Amino acid sequence: AMQDLPGQFTKFQFPEGVPAPFNMAAAILTNTEMLTLEEKIKMVPGLLPMMIEGQSFIDDQDELSVLEFMRKYGMPERINEEIFIAMGKALDFIDADKLSMTVILTAMNRFINEADGSQTAFLDGNQPDRLCQPIVNHVSSRGGCVLTGKPVSSIELNADNTVNSLALADGSSVTADYYVSAMPVDVVKKVIPQAWSMMPYFRQLNELEGIPVINLQIWFDRKLKAIDGLCFSRSPLLS
Repeated sequence: AMQDLPGQFTKFQFPEGVPAPFNMAAAILTNTEMLTLEEKIKMVPGLLPMMIEGQSFIDDQDELSVLEFMRKYGMPERINEEIFIAMGKALDFIDADKLSMTVILTAMNRFINEADGSQTAFLDGNQPDRLCQPIVNHVSSRGGCVLTGKPVSSIELNADNTVNSLALADGSSVTADYYVSAMPVDVVKKVIPQAWSMMPYFRQLNELEGIPVINLQIWFDRKLKAIDGLCFSRSPLLS
């Protein structure tokens, strides 16, 4: 969505049959509605090391916010307003002054290195039927068991601080060879055992904060716009 032209949209058109990274370069250069040629050229000093050094450079930027990275490499503020605000909200629901540049660069690196990296797929139905249930079926068919309605209440430890079991809210427990957590950071902070809380690895959780997000589902009785893809807003509030 274009800020200065309400109701109008612009896009990056990745040409078919053009290999990466040339397809992304073509998409950026042929879009004349978002950035000037001068602004596009000023993006190069920050993005060129990513193309040359790859993931090692991307990982090294984790300590910099998007705005700090832009200032370091002399990028104009309008690049943030036209591109990075939308990317930040789409990728992590967070403002550019708080978002790690590693997140942005990781996405851009995929666009650069994969010809289809910019494509987005959608479920052809609701999530319980088309995503959750197939996962349950896959796990069950291989002898696994999926438990629902039984949240973890605590992580029980052995004397050497390794995991003994997971205590569930209904009083039962689960033991396993490996334990993997996919809990939101605010939740996992509450169940981390006291014995782990002072360990350097787990103390890093103190630096993480959950991001409050409200999803607003709006259904229209007709097609809103003839665009085959996602629409991103550059609003400070909407993604």
